[in-house]
Amino acid sequence: EEFLWNALDDPAATERAVNRGYRRAVRWLPEDVLEALLRFFVDPASAPALWISGVPIDEEVPPTPALPGDFRLPICETWLLGVARILGVPYGMLGFYTSNARGGLIRDLAPKPGLGGINNPDIRLSFHRDVPANIVGADCEPDGFLLLAARGDPGHQAKTLVCSNRALAARLSPLELAALRRSPIRAECVRSGTGDVSPYGMPFHAVEGPEDDPKITLFYIPAHREFTHRIVSDDPETQAAYDHAVEIASEICDEVALQAGDLLVINNARCNHGRTPFTPRLDGTDRWLLKTFVSASGWRRPSQMGEDSDANRSRRLAWPGLL
Repeated sequence: EEFLWNALDDPAATERAVNRGYRRAVRWLPEDVLEALLRFFVDPASAPALWISGVPIDEEVPPTPALPGDFRLPICETWLLGVARILGVPYGMLGFYTSNARGGLIRDLAPKPGLGGINNPDIRLSFHRDVPANIVGADCEPDGFLLLAARGDPGHQAKTLVCSNRALAARLSPLELAALRRSPIRAECVRSGTGDVSPYGMPFHAVEGPEDDPKITLFYIPAHREFTHRIVSDDPETQAAYDHAVEIASEICDEVALQAGDLLVINNARCNHGRTPFTPRLDGTDRWLLKTFVSASGWRRPSQMGEDSDANRSRRLAWPGLL
């Protein structure tokens, strides 16, 4: 039962599996690592991201999948979800491979050349926060997320880019920060065939929150066959400040080349992240990461979201439709 759970088909078995993983993680993790995880979301002085090495993984990892499907890595899964449960509640969103054997609670990140989206290895994923509520307008923004490497990139080209918002704000001028707080930014999609422009999500302010702990939202839409994207503002000073912020993020970010047994924990409010392009071998030895989101606010009953109905539950869990 422990390794045959499905988050959609059998949530009770999934909860038991998550709790077992939590107990293992609490018993095994060194005290200082456990302390850092427990304070990760609640301590203003906590690091915006944690890189933990030596996490147990499956003794035999099958070839890296070429396409989404039913893949089970029992040891990786139990550690990913166990550490996520220390931080809060792990969750997935409908639309993220929910037809696979895990019911969408864990997503596989493996190179898929030629396909749009974050699994395309040929493109550089520019800096962004995951599912930002100030853009998508849905109640599904994660407090953080975890990436566990079942297998690293053998060429060490694929690097996760992590930029602290505090460090980024420190490099922007007071006038630039004021401009990013003053005027909104918006994401637009330009259709490849017609050139038609349509908005993506809602206009947003790139800098919010207190000056000593700002939430900076950079945004990026992965390459798609049908459109390109651009980030624009009607305020020239805000536009220039945003473009400069993206440049600075590239200069000061940490580059993390995740290898087998490396776990990266990212605070989604205090970091923007991206990924370098890389050339996959497509021989089963390519980079394979497992990802899950974390909510640090605990479970909320549907009644706390409004009417306790199937429609409302779907609205809460579904990937927001923005186009």
